[in-house]
Amino acid sequence: METWVQVVELVVWPFTIVVVVGLLRAPLSKLVPTLKRLKYKDLELEFEREASKILAEVERDLPEPKRSDNVEERGPDTPRFSRIATVPTDLVMCSWSELESVIRDLVGISAYEETSVRSLVDLLAKSGRVSDETIRAILDLAALRNRVAHAESEVISAGMAHSYANSVRRVKAGLGGIDA
Repeated sequence: METWVQVVELVVWPFTIVVVVGLLRAPLSKLVPTLKRLKYKDLELEFEREASKILAEVERDLPEPKRSDNVEERGPDTPRFSRIATVPTDLVMCSWSELESVIRDLVGISAYEETSVRSLVDLLAKSGRVSDETIRAILDLAALRNRVAHAESEVISAGMAHSYANSVRRVKAGLGGIDA
């Protein structure tokens, strides 16, 4: 009998931890994407760090678009964007929507046709009219957009949203000289 008590004492804490982690797994998995920063002792996760890295790569790999006098400017610092510029998530979503529209126009797929971003990018890559850097940037921007879209609360700062919109402008320019 005493052996059984010792076995139970040894097993009860690991079993309790497994049960608690199992019960909290779903709520924690929903919480993690909404965090901008999580710090515990030496572990620090910054969700904006990944976005900064991607946006810096876009700035490095894709040139600043040339401004044209005869094309309506549609960047993040224009009056058209002024209403949504105060909500970072909306700025990201609107910027992505415009980029996706440009990609759809280039590959000849209507906005009414359900097509995944990956399929659109594959068609764009197969056309041979776009550099590998631009394709990578589009996929990275799509991943960031998805993280922002599926988060239950703000995960991106206003500054990061403006950087995102500027990166989208660069990508759109790289897709054929389209001035964003």
